[in-house]
Amino acid sequence: MKKLLLLISIVIIISSFISCSNAKCIFCSDEYQGQFIDSIKLANTQYYYSAYLPTTHKFKKLPTFIFFDPHAHPEIAMKKYQNIADSLGVALVGYSLSSNETPANFSLSYFKSFIRDINRKLPIDTAKLYFFGFSGGSRIATMMQDQYHVAKGIILSGASAYNQAFYTNSEVPIIHIVGLYDFNFTEIFPIYTQNMNSDNMGFIFFNGKHDWPPQNIAKLSMIMLLNKNKKNNKTKNIAIANYIDSIPKYLLYPTLSSLQNFNIVVPDDLITQSQSIFSNKTMPFLSDITRIEWSKQQDIIQYFQKADDKALTTMIDSLRSIKLNSNALEDEMHYALSQRLLAYIGIVSYSFTVNLFQQNSPTLPIILKIYEYIEPNNKDMLYFQVKWYQKNNDTSKVNYYMKKGNALYPDFEKLINFKN
Repeated sequence: MKKLLLLISIVIIISSFISCSNAKCIFCSDEYQGQFIDSIKLANTQYYYSAYLPTTHKFKKLPTFIFFDPHAHPEIAMKKYQNIADSLGVALVGYSLSSNETPANFSLSYFKSFIRDINRKLPIDTAKLYFFGFSGGSRIATMMQDQYHVAKGIILSGASAYNQAFYTNSEVPIIHIVGLYDFNFTEIFPIYTQNMNSDNMGFIFFNGKHDWPPQNIAKLSMIMLLNKNKKNNKTKNIAIANYIDSIPKYLLYPTLSSLQNFNIVVPDDLITQSQSIFSNKTMPFLSDITRIEWSKQQDIIQYFQKADDKALTTMIDSLRSIKLNSNALEDEMHYALSQRLLAYIGIVSYSFTVNLFQQNSPTLPIILKIYEYIEPNNKDMLYFQVKWYQKNNDTSKVNYYMKKGNALYPDFEKLINFKN
């Protein structure tokens, strides 16, 4: 009965999304094939979104990936992946109300109108919608799915769902992607250890940082979702070597086993070899590393709470001194740990800076000092330096950081004036 009621509610929601199916599709003509369409106005609002249509869509309804970016710039990823859209024959659409600064309820409140709008204006198949989120955008994507149940599959990159209950309630396939040097690596890895045998959850650990994943990894995850949702659910052959070159060999097994669970053919010898490496070497080592990392993260939070710049600079110097000297697992893992902790200090610097600036706290200059030490060219750091010293009438400091910001970022002065 519970499943029946859920099914009925989903049908009602989707029906309301597609209430304007007879309206003229504005961007369905051949002139938009292979085009990035920017600034599409969301009807009856002041907001805009963007879309990319593949080179040959032949006026048919297309499977569509909706992108959620933590800085409200999904077009960055869409432009990065537009050749993937061409090769797979899918549309890409960016939801611009997904930034970390946007209240979740506000973002959720416009999504129903957004789905209705893209259905009216673009050649998309609302029965084949997929979500692709990065960092805070991953959390927003799972909130959207939790409320509206319209995605047939979700890719979460650089972060997990907004809460753990989402995994229990979700019935759609989910792919997790995270870089070895991403500060959220140890957020995702425990989810893998708890769900490694799930046939509805995939994992890709690649050799990268906290950013939208490289093209081959993004394409692989999209292929997995599209294949999983085929009606016949038959196995699929792909040239695996083209997709795994950015995955360390000691982290390869989670990807290969996920591919098998998503009905993609993987050579048996490759599975056996990668499983042996992962089970005997990687898993025991990562179990120890994650405990160390968690402890270090708690130390970092305490140092920030105490505004202990001496302890933080000492830790930063110590982490920066760790070099990658060999290809041995132990050496690579310790180096990756140091890079994740440095990135973690950067993100905590931002969080404390935002909160202390809003509170007009006299402690802020100390935190800004740490922020500058860890990320001397960070745009947000330079912005808050300018705003703080403007507030305190320190003209020389304002001029120093304005000059540096303008030299690094052409739109820096515009950002300062816009946020005034």
